[in-house]
Amino acid sequence: MGGANGKPQIEYMREVPNTKVNGYSSIYRNPNSKNDLQSDAPSGGKTLYENFMIAYEKYGTVRFLGSRMHKKDGFGEFQWKIYAEVREASKRLGYGLHQIGADEPDDEGHSFVGIYSKNRYEWLVADFACISQNIVSVPLYDVQQAETIEHIVGQTQMKVIFCSEKLTTNLIKLKKQGKIDSIRYIIQFEAVNEQTKQEADEQNLTMISFEGLCNLTKEGEDKPPSPDSWFTICYTSGTTGKSKGAVITHKNMISMMAGMADSGFKNIDFNDVHLSYLPLAHMFDRAVCHFLAGVGGGIGFFSGDIMKLKEDLAELKPTLFVSVPRLYCRFYDTIKQMFDAATGAKGALIRRGLKAKYEEFNETGKLTNKFWDALVFNKVKAVLGGRVRLMVTGSAPIAAEVINFLKIVFSCPIVEGYGQTETCAGSFVTSNLDGESGMVGGAVTTIECRLMEVPDMNYLSTDVDDQGRPAPRGEVCIRGDPIFKSYYKNPEQTAEALDDEGWLHTGDIGVILAHNKALKLVDRKKNFFKLAQGEYVASEKIEIAYSKSFYVSQIFVYGDSLQSYLIAIVVPEEMYIRKEWAHENGYNKDSSFAEMCNDPKLKAKIMEDMAKYAKEEKLLGFEVVKKIVLEPIAWTVDDLLTPTQKLMRFQAKKKYQSVIEALYKDPL
Repeated sequence: MGGANGKPQIEYMREVPNTKVNGYSSIYRNPNSKNDLQSDAPSGGKTLYENFMIAYEKYGTVRFLGSRMHKKDGFGEFQWKIYAEVREASKRLGYGLHQIGADEPDDEGHSFVGIYSKNRYEWLVADFACISQNIVSVPLYDVQQAETIEHIVGQTQMKVIFCSEKLTTNLIKLKKQGKIDSIRYIIQFEAVNEQTKQEADEQNLTMISFEGLCNLTKEGEDKPPSPDSWFTICYTSGTTGKSKGAVITHKNMISMMAGMADSGFKNIDFNDVHLSYLPLAHMFDRAVCHFLAGVGGGIGFFSGDIMKLKEDLAELKPTLFVSVPRLYCRFYDTIKQMFDAATGAKGALIRRGLKAKYEEFNETGKLTNKFWDALVFNKVKAVLGGRVRLMVTGSAPIAAEVINFLKIVFSCPIVEGYGQTETCAGSFVTSNLDGESGMVGGAVTTIECRLMEVPDMNYLSTDVDDQGRPAPRGEVCIRGDPIFKSYYKNPEQTAEALDDEGWLHTGDIGVILAHNKALKLVDRKKNFFKLAQGEYVASEKIEIAYSKSFYVSQIFVYGDSLQSYLIAIVVPEEMYIRKEWAHENGYNKDSSFAEMCNDPKLKAKIMEDMAKYAKEEKLLGFEVVKKIVLEPIAWTVDDLLTPTQKLMRFQAKKKYQSVIEALYKDPL
């Protein structure tokens, strides 16, 4: 139904009558949910095995998995395997896994195989092979730290692990150190050379190439899983401690896919192509790939270097682009800086085009304009290959101004989603018809949600918005078939996450918006601390606000309960500072960035810009950072970031403990 201004009015959720109890909001559901919250995946399959097999039978000759071919000077075009070829390869690989005993169950009836690699063709074929033999796949990030690999292998006692040639030496080294004793077979995606084979033999490891395992036997049969069979153990990236292994069943995945299809993704089909570059070890991209595998979609794998993503996009020309806020914010910063720097007739043209498209978008929700797109914005759209018709963001909050700007310049709807590893990634989603941003939309049809009050943080189910309308706030709790089974061998943390009624307590704080019943995330329960005067502070909310500054690349906000104010470690945005600040402050192109970061003038400038965004984001006085230290070296997955680019706070505090003490030692 259209509103007065031509924009569609979206009703994201409905309150379930008579479900309000003390300490909680009412239960909310998608308006299209059935009473039992059941629905079917687009393929009609009840397991991921059936999901793929149905697509294989229907789309056997359709391109499925694509990889860029190596050339002397880099990478060439994508070469594709059709559904029938992928089915044949995964079937034979599954037979090989059975032949080496990879499917032999443990005392609890489960068998585990690891997959340790960047995204590539062989990764998904290995996943399908495990599915065909009812083996639980256990992915490991290619950048996983040694202690985490030791923990995962030790906990699952896996005997077989797939990996790429570059990572084989890591495994042999860990085996030599006695840290992954259970591993008996390494299945290397590439051919195995004699030296590696000999090094493995010395550690009682059998090396087999991917092709060698495919050709190990021609005889065998599939052992299809049931809906309740375990599909995977997905280890969380561990921002607050040791990784936890979320047990995900086939029913969990199928139910999530069904809910997403009902909530706006039914038109994804065999015409669509996706670039897989977000780690498959994370549930986000894995969920996307298995969804596409059931509808005949195409999946092209990036060339392995995130810095060459632009080249991969230009070559693949995907129709879907799935990413995370960190990359979208990079797009926003780069494009906005480019537009702001344009002068003369070109600058005037860009500004007029932006103004015209914003006005049309605000009035009607329309994102395309033939005149201005041809003149200005098609060049921007070409960055993604020129064919993208839908963009998706998830895994962390993103500012409304960033979303709206990117919608305008890419002339494409951007759907915001929210979920967790424990919910198979897809739990809430916005409508691609909605012009409003800054929220995560409504629950998919296969879950229900409610908010649990957090009195210490002043989030209550009785809260109202600035117009006096009911707007309950609290910790987001989710229930339904997509919710994970448990944390593997971790009953204590399972009990913390899942209550007796089956509700998953996410740790995220949300509000149900009065006008459209959408969920908006506003805080994080687990990342807050109390200052000396009793004020509760949510660090992530403050970091998101300050990250809008062009001067800030990364930030770690910290507060000591014995102190009355906040401090922060800031990694400045080097490219922007060199371009906009360095020259006029006496630095040249050869000047070291570390030298700049020691300059009090740069610290003052960054503090000034951060203060501007603190005001814009309406941070309260005790939420404003009072002191900062500049860190010239960006954080990476080798030190303070998880593989999903989230800050490991416990590690950051440990690394900067002396800096923190020094900041608090000096008076304000």
